[in-house]
Amino acid sequence: MSIPLPVVLAAALFSTAIATTPADAAPRKKNPAGSVAQPPADRFLACDVRVRDYLREGGAAIRVTKIEVDDARLQLNIHHEYGEAGKSSRKYLRGDTEEEMRKNLRGILDEFAAAAKAATTGRAWYVIAARKVMPDLRDNSGETTNPWTAIVLADFEGKCRPITFYQSVDRNKLDPELSKKLDE
Repeated sequence: MSIPLPVVLAAALFSTAIATTPADAAPRKKNPAGSVAQPPADRFLACDVRVRDYLREGGAAIRVTKIEVDDARLQLNIHHEYGEAGKSSRKYLRGDTEEEMRKNLRGILDEFAAAAKAATTGRAWYVIAARKVMPDLRDNSGETTNPWTAIVLADFEGKCRPITFYQSVDRNKLDPELSKKLDE
């Protein structure tokens, strides 16, 4: 008894399809040699490069523990591991119309809320650095006798953002342990 060739071919194709399906459906093993190892998370998160750049001539980076928002004066009060850093400079509303100023106000308040959240989650740092390595601090007071200045940085959703600047840091008013860190 002879089976027609098209039936044999169809049966062979059907058998091949059934035989290869379980193999294709099986989970594939990952190649550990081919996978890319992720580096450990940096303690300064997204601010890793900036903090280290500011500290190249000495200084200290300490964790901000709390940021209090004064929404009436548009200013922040920064607290860190060694006490209080003080109040930030006040923000000013910009805009030609009341609606533009209101939009600016909402942006400032959103930024303040994000900064306060960053502090409570351990994603903000008070960096005291040598004046010569800090960027222009937007102050034309001409006071350059103090060699130390400060900046508060925060990691907002994976981006390092400056929160506020301190034109001058009086070393005599710092906690003795913090003052000692500036020399390390």
